[in-house]
Amino acid sequence: MRTERTIRTCPVRMKFTCPRTWEGLQPTANPDVRHCAHCNEDVHFCRTDEETLRHARAGHCIAREEPHPDELPNLMLGRPEAPLVITPEQKKASARNVREMGITDALDNARFEGARDCPRCGYPVPSFRKTCYVCAFELGRG
Repeated sequence: MRTERTIRTCPVRMKFTCPRTWEGLQPTANPDVRHCAHCNEDVHFCRTDEETLRHARAGHCIAREEPHPDELPNLMLGRPEAPLVITPEQKKASARNVREMGITDALDNARFEGARDCPRCGYPVPSFRKTCYVCAFELGRG
């Protein structure tokens, strides 16, 4: 599956999602850390949920892989002549994309007072949510 590495949890609050990519950052001595000249922050590449949570809780900028948009099923409007066929690879990319969006939402909502950790996946869940953004575990409202 083709992926791209996106930057998340940048402490410099912007009115838009960081447009930079991992490949566009300056390499450092550590292959899993690159430097962003725009915000003058190091960005940590996270391969696992544990790394993601550790760096996000430490306030670091992070990068994670997510499916490249070309890997996802096409959105079509209208009435096709033949049923749309979604490949197994597209289904897998869609599921991964939904999970990565959940991780981004979970990390973004960690700043709310009363956020608690999901007992299944460990990602933060704000008190106003009944279910975890990442794994859909039902915690109830906090």
